[in-house]
This record gives sequence, C-alpha cells and structure tokens, in this order.
Amino acid sequence: MKSYSATATREGRWWVVEVAGVGVTQGRTTREAERMAADLVAITLDVSAEEVSVDITFQLGGDLAAEVEHVKQAQREAERAQEQAADKSRAVVRRVLAAGLSKQDAARILGVSAQRISQLAPGTV
Repeated sequence: MKSYSATATREGRWWVVEVAGVGVTQGRTTREAERMAADLVAITLDVSAEEVSVDITFQLGGDLAAEVEHVKQAQREAERAQEQAADKSRAVVRRVLAAGLSKQDAARILGVSAQRISQLAPGTV
C-alpha cells in the first residue's frame, strides 16, 4: 500500500483536499473528503483504491483551529495523567496486598471494586 499526504481546508460547505503531487478534490464531510482523495489518487495513477492510503490534515482557520489544538493538547495531558494514575494505583495495590490485606479490604480502602484490584495486581492471591 502506498501512502500519500494531503491537506484539506474548509471552503463554505466543502472540504477542498489537495493531495501532494496528485491533484485536488473535494467532499462535504471529512469521511467523504478522505474517500474522494483516495479515489483521486487511484484514478490519476491508475491503481486500485485499496492500494492507496491518504493521510489528510484537516485545517481550520483562526480561533477555531487554536481551540481545537488546545483541546487536543488537554486530551493528551489527560491521557498521560491517566497512565500515571494507573501506574501509581498498581504500585499501591501491590504494596497494600504485600502488607497482608485481602483484595476485599484493599478494594474498600482504595474505593474500587475487588475486580479492579485483581486487574491492577494480576496473579496475586
């Protein structure tokens, strides 16, 4: 499968997609824009659409683009915080269980279910 890069910009009710080195197409939705870009490459280069992968960067203008990027950054930070919390939870659960507490006691103390304790510390009794 061959990959192509494209940039889509919003013009009125349409996404105008420029596939690097191939050409320009459009679609009303992001999904349609992706499909049209793959079709453009396939038709222009006379290959099967299944052999084509188009990586599209959807660009929004002005304040909206900045807001979207801000949200994406917040989501990445939340994912990292969630991963760190899960790591800390696994460590604490192992220590609580190593101190001789049962899974049920650990669950009550940590405010989670006994099943969650088993997920955080698999293989412990």
